[in-house]
Amino acid sequence: MIRVFVRANSAAELAELEAVVRSRPALKLAGSSLGPPRRAVAGGKLAEAQVDVLLEHAGEEDLKEFASLDADVSAVPRVWLVDEPEFGAAVALAQAMESGVHAVLPAWAADAEIHAAIEAAANGLRVFHPEVVDYAAAPAANPARAAPAASGQSLSPRESEILNLLAAGLGNKEIASRLQISEHTVKFHVTSIFNKLGASTRAEAVAIGMRRGLILL
Repeated sequence: MIRVFVRANSAAELAELEAVVRSRPALKLAGSSLGPPRRAVAGGKLAEAQVDVLLEHAGEEDLKEFASLDADVSAVPRVWLVDEPEFGAAVALAQAMESGVHAVLPAWAADAEIHAAIEAAANGLRVFHPEVVDYAAAPAANPARAAPAASGQSLSPRESEILNLLAAGLGNKEIASRLQISEHTVKFHVTSIFNKLGASTRAEAVAIGMRRGLILL
C-alpha cells in the first residue's frame, strides 16, 4: 500500500487529487493540505503520516518556494501536476541535483497516468510526461513555438497538432482517438488554443491559424 499525501492551492483542486488517490485500491490517502508547500510539511505532518509520495498541483509560486525547501523535506518523492506555462521550470527543478521531484505531469493528466506516476515515484523511478518533455524541449524553430499568438503566447507542439486536426474537420472524439488522449484533454487544449489565438469558435481559430502559418496545408 502506497501512502499518498496531496496538496493543492484551491479546494476544488484538492478534492480532485483526493478523489484520484481514493480511486486506486493500491493507494491510501494519508492526508491533505491546502496552501503553499511549506504548509504541507509544517509540524512534521508528512513524517507523522509516514508518507511515501507527495502528490501536488504545483503553480508558479509553488515552484519558486520548492527551490528553497530544506533537503529533508524535498527528499519525499513528489509527483507534480503543472500547468503548461510551468512545464519548463518544473522539468528543470525535477532534474536538479538532490531534487525530490520524481514525476512531472500536465495538470490535465488522466487518472491512470497519475496512478502510474505515483507508483513509479514510490519505487524510486522518475517519470516525465511526453507532452511536458515535448513542450520543454521543442526547438525555437518549431513553427508552433516561433509564431506568436494574439496574446503574445505561442502554441505548444500538441496545441499545434490539434489545431491542424481541427482544420481537417475532426471533432473532439475523433481527435482524442487519433492522438490516444482523453476528450477532456482535447477540450482543455482547444480552450487554450482559443485563448492564445483570441478566437471564440473553431472556424475562427482555424482562420487565424492559416493567416499565421500555423496550419500545415
